[in-house]
Amino acid sequence: MSYPNQPYQPQPQNPSNTLSIVGIVLGCVAFLFCPPVFGIAGIICGAIATSKGERLGKTALGVSIAGLVGGLILGFVVFQGMQGI
Repeated sequence: MSYPNQPYQPQPQNPSNTLSIVGIVLGCVAFLFCPPVFGIAGIICGAIATSKGERLGKTALGVSIAGLVGGLILGFVVFQGMQGI
């Protein structure tokens, strides 16, 4: 039994960028405050946004990763400076 030819219907893009924006904000916050918590939450939001096809999903992922790494480095440098080492 064969199926009739059906036209290809692409999945509609999600016009909402809510998770992407949340991921970007969390990535920016992670740069200054508690990078492990906010950075990982931003990465999760960015990954979900990317899988949903949000336009800014990859940007959110990049900003969150940069916020996590940058925040950890900044924290390390600041606390080492406070120790006098």
